[in-house]
Amino acid sequence: MIKCALCNCDSSVGVQCSICGNQLDFNCAGITESGWKRLGADRRAAWKCSSCRPTSPAPTSGKDLISLESILREIQEIKLKLTELPTLIETIKVIKDEILELKASCDFSNAQVEEVAGKLCTVETKILDVEQKQTILESAVSELQTQVFNSEQRSRLNNIEIKGVPQKKDENLFQIIEKISMTVGYNFPKTQINYISRIPTYNSKEKSIIVSFINRYVKEEFIASARRKKIIKTEDLGFQNSSGKIFINDHLTAESKLLLNKTRQICKEKNYSYVWVKFGKIHVRRNETSNSFIVNKVSDLNKIM
Repeated sequence: MIKCALCNCDSSVGVQCSICGNQLDFNCAGITESGWKRLGADRRAAWKCSSCRPTSPAPTSGKDLISLESILREIQEIKLKLTELPTLIETIKVIKDEILELKASCDFSNAQVEEVAGKLCTVETKILDVEQKQTILESAVSELQTQVFNSEQRSRLNNIEIKGVPQKKDENLFQIIEKISMTVGYNFPKTQINYISRIPTYNSKEKSIIVSFINRYVKEEFIASARRKKIIKTEDLGFQNSSGKIFINDHLTAESKLLLNKTRQICKEKNYSYVWVKFGKIHVRRNETSNSFIVNKVSDLNKIM
C-alpha cells in the first residue's frame, strides 16, 4: 500500500520517482499500469515524475548540425563530379571506336599496330576505372542520403500526424486532441504535449495536425489506442454535418511516406498480410507465423519475395 504524493490517496500499486523518491498512483504519474510493466526493470528504475522530468527536449547539439551540413556539402560535391562522368565515358567510348575503325582500315606497320594496341588497352583500363569510380560514388551518395533521411525521421519519433479534422477559425487544438483521446479511450495530461500545430499537406488544401509528445511511450500508447478504435469519425469530435474519417499515424518524412506507399504496393502484389509503422520504421511480415523485418530504404524492398 502506498500514499500518492500528489492526490494524497492510498493505492495498492503505483510508481516511484528515481530522483525525488515520491510515490504516485498510475493516474497521477500519467502512465497506465500495463504501460509501466512494459517499460522493463531498467526503465522503471530510472523513471522520473513530471516535476523531475525536463520540460522540453534537449536542443540539437551544434556538433550534430555541423555533421549534417558537412554531409550535405559532400553530397553536392559528389553530385557535381557525377555530372561529368557520363560525358567523359562517352568521349572515351568515341575514342575507342575511332581507334578500332582506324585499326581496321589502315595497314600499319608492326610498330604502329603495337602503339595503337597499347593506347587501346590504356583506354579500356580508363573506362573500367571510371565505371568503378562511378559505382563507388553512387553508393556513397546513396549511403549519405540514407543517413540524412534517417536523421530527419529520428527527429520526429515523438510526433503523430492527424489527418481529416476540419479546420475552423479560432480553433483550440488542445481541445481537439483532448476529444480525440477521449474517443480512443486513452487520456493523458496536457503536460505530456511538447507542441501542437497544423502544417500544410503536400498536394492537398487540408492541413494536418502535428502533435509532439514529451514522452515517446505516451505517444506509442496513444497511437495503439487509436488503431484499436479502428474508425474515428469527425462526428465523434462534435463536428456537425460532417461524416469524414480521421486518421492518426506516425509523423513520417516525405521520403518515408513514399517508401511506405511502395512497400504496401509490393506487399499487396506478393500477398504479404502485414505492413505497419512503429517508432518511425516500416515493418513487414508475410503472415502471423513468419518473422517480420524492417524496410529502411528502397533496396530493402528486394527482401519481399
